Amino acid sequence: MVTGIATYYSARTAEDQLKQSQEDADESLRSQASKVAFYSDVEDSLRSRRYYLVNRSADPISKVHVMILADVEWKEKGDAEPRRQRSQLILWLGSVPPCSGIVLRSRDMSVDPTAKTNRKIPRGAEISLDQYFTVDSIYFNDSGGRRWKRTLDELTHWVQPGDAYAAPPEPVTDVSIIQVKLSHKVLLDSVKPCGGA
Repeated sequence: MVTGIATYYSARTAEDQLKQSQEDADESLRSQASKVAFYSDVEDSLRSRRYYLVNRSADPISKVHVMILADVEWKEKGDAEPRRQRSQLILWLGSVPPCSGIVLRSRDMSVDPTAKTNRKIPRGAEISLDQYFTVDSIYFNDSGGRRWKRTLDELTHWVQPGDAYAAPPEPVTDVSIIQVKLSHKVLLDSVKPCGGA
């Protein structure tokens, strides 16, 4: 009977240790990714919003894609006023250095003319300047090559490849999904705190 009780408690202890070990491994895996975030504020003019994408880890993040909802304008032949449509923009940032961040403003973004899918959108499509746009999520690789998805609410390990985003419908009849670029990368000097456990 004593042996049975000892075996039971030994098995429970081993199970608890395994569970704790798995939790520690998961926490270690998420360590760098948990230090990557984004947030917004309103510019002094109160007319537009800006977003800050920050990497508070001591290592760079790479293959950074920012998914943005913003207004795009274009004129078609015979139109007196430009048409405007809410669209999903994909901003490819490449990498963000350690202990730093990037400021995103709609006026600093433009349609990327080299993107193949963008050749199908109406000619002259432009991002509306100084608007209230929304960052929906960011995708990035940590220093171990693991892919992550960060929203305002959660951080999840992203198992799909970096280019696995929804493809625009064929043929593209409206400005739906557009690849954009920054006219210049606006880096913050540094972000604090940085690194650490």
